[in-house]
Amino acid sequence: MKKSFIFGLSVILFCLTSASFADTRYISDKIYVPLRVGDGSKYRIIHRGLPSGEKLELISTNEDSGYSKVRTDKGVEGWLPSHYLISSPAARSQLAANKKQIDELSGINKELQKKLENTTQSSQETNSIVEELQLENKSLAEELEEIKRISANSIKLDDDNRRLLESNQMLSSEVDVLKTDNARLRENKENEFFLNGAFAVLIGVMIALIAPRMMPKRRSDWG
Repeated sequence: MKKSFIFGLSVILFCLTSASFADTRYISDKIYVPLRVGDGSKYRIIHRGLPSGEKLELISTNEDSGYSKVRTDKGVEGWLPSHYLISSPAARSQLAANKKQIDELSGINKELQKKLENTTQSSQETNSIVEELQLENKSLAEELEEIKRISANSIKLDDDNRRLLESNQMLSSEVDVLKTDNARLRENKENEFFLNGAFAVLIGVMIALIAPRMMPKRRSDWG
């Protein structure tokens, strides 16, 4: 009976730590991503911003445009940049689940230790059970350490990803500013050419009107 309980508990713990999210994507980092009607920034926004950690269903991906079509839990469909999607929840979301697992495993560990302390029988069967509980206790302690290590790595990856996204957003903003400045300079240059041409035409007209008056009149031979 106790062996079956220990084996079943091990299977449940393995399933909890190895669960995957098939055909599911999540918004990465602490940002808000707009949802559009088409696969590009020129299309109309239908959702002002999906928060990080939002669970989405991936419908399709356009490799050429770099956009993916998704569906929210409320049934809203639209397109957003594919690089905002990750195949698992953000590290901070996973951390809460990992902490819950740690608390559950800690509770099981304390229960096993209590069973060890209350074991007073000296028979061979009791000694066998004690050995199994000790092994299970050691295994649970190792799983606790592994979960703690994974949580620490997840936080580091999350921080690195946040810094990269912030750098990318800054670069995108600088590119937009440069594009705006370039368009303004080009417009100013065109206006300058137009003004120079108009000024040249005006000068020509003035010369054509004034020059004949400034030339001396020829005296008539009969005068």
